[in-house]
Amino acid sequence: MATATAISRSAITAQNFSEGGPSQASTYSVVRRVTMNGTVDVENATQMALVLGAFGAPLSSLRTTMLLTERMGMMRLRTLSATPVPNTESSVFDVTAKYDQLYTWNKATGLTKLQLPVEVDLDATPRSVLMYRSPSFSTSPSANLNTTTDIGGTKVDYAGKPIQALISQMTMRISMIVDCSNEPTGAARTLVTVFDKVSTYSNKWNSTAFPHFSAASSVLCETGSVSHVRDEYYRATFNFRWDQWFLCEQQPKTDVWGKAALDASGAANTVTWKSNVRSTIDLNSIFDLSSDATVAKQIVTEGSFITYPL
Repeated sequence: MATATAISRSAITAQNFSEGGPSQASTYSVVRRVTMNGTVDVENATQMALVLGAFGAPLSSLRTTMLLTERMGMMRLRTLSATPVPNTESSVFDVTAKYDQLYTWNKATGLTKLQLPVEVDLDATPRSVLMYRSPSFSTSPSANLNTTTDIGGTKVDYAGKPIQALISQMTMRISMIVDCSNEPTGAARTLVTVFDKVSTYSNKWNSTAFPHFSAASSVLCETGSVSHVRDEYYRATFNFRWDQWFLCEQQPKTDVWGKAALDASGAANTVTWKSNVRSTIDLNSIFDLSSDATVAKQIVTEGSFITYPL
């Protein structure tokens, strides 16, 4: 038999579709029996490429047009394997293609579409501070606050030496899987987009209400990071912090020796608020990295798409 140059016939012999929850990928495998027009040397990469060509190249999309409104609409070819059928002189192969997507099917009231996973973690751990004055303050702490006059409150220092105290603080981590393939068409999400979001939103206060924090300038996006998951998928992570003192510190005015200037009772005479000044931005725009910003925000707010809409 001559060396194969093309596929003469192929037919699907087996299929399997598996769909998991928000933490599991959906998979689709298909077996196609491929008959070549000649023999194939399985150790010849060029000839084997003809056999594997029954399904196209790795990372090719299952659908001609990728879309979020169909359960298998964002699947791509991940692996290909070919097994010669016995007694066919290496002219007939069972070719197995495996497709998958990290998108999961979300169905709720007014919601029927694919969505990329979104995760949120909350942690409440007090922050240790040096305290000269305890509440109630005549000037309460706030974002970007730097005062020159006394903040009021009860004097708790000893001869200008502060006490160590704990104040309330909460951290929140939001992690989103991002499809950087720019699909569906016009999604405008690439690794450059993700990096820009991380660099733009880090070290900024919220300019408007944000999930779990309704007041403006109450939660800070401290840091962000991007890590590769696999193929076109990346993970964008943003770390937020709420602080009872809005990250302010108490600082006493000092005398000529650099020590806290004391009043007649032996306590720090004037204590001020000091903080780093940071700009504000609408932090809700980070959800644009997800396949659906509204659903992503829903998941962060209520923990699941099940209660959609808010």
